[in-house]
Amino acid sequence: MDHGATGSGKYPVAEIQKKYLLGWVGMAGGSFLELDAGDGVTGSHAVWLEEAGWKGVSLEERPVAAQLLKRNRPASYQPFSRSESISRKKVDLVSARREKTINDLVRRIEDGDRPLRVILQARDPRTGIFRIMNRAGYRLDRFIHDDEYYRLESI
Repeated sequence: MDHGATGSGKYPVAEIQKKYLLGWVGMAGGSFLELDAGDGVTGSHAVWLEEAGWKGVSLEERPVAAQLLKRNRPASYQPFSRSESISRKKVDLVSARREKTINDLVRRIEDGDRPLRVILQARDPRTGIFRIMNRAGYRLDRFIHDDEYYRLESI
């Protein structure tokens, strides 16, 4: 798959993802938890959610990226604390990018946490994650670029 700027040749991958994401969440004013937020813009789904009126928390543990996140998205930036990194607070959507965080999030889901939607920005989809998410009641809705979009079946 080409990881360049275009998806179908006509629209940039980011525009395809944004359009899908906003149609997928199907509601305004939801809440999100963005883990591994980076600079808050590059590769972020939550930036589009904020633009659509969502509220939430964006966390980044790397200091340089966290400073950029704080500048780029002050409304959702929160200082990183490992103990709070994967909150038990109910949110409509949780996203994670890095392997360790993805594994922590999937473990929390396996232990009973149930956000309504989950986006895993995984470079290497693993069968074990699919099985865990399926057992927890999630359906894999779509792959776009490197992202896996899951939602609880009961939605």
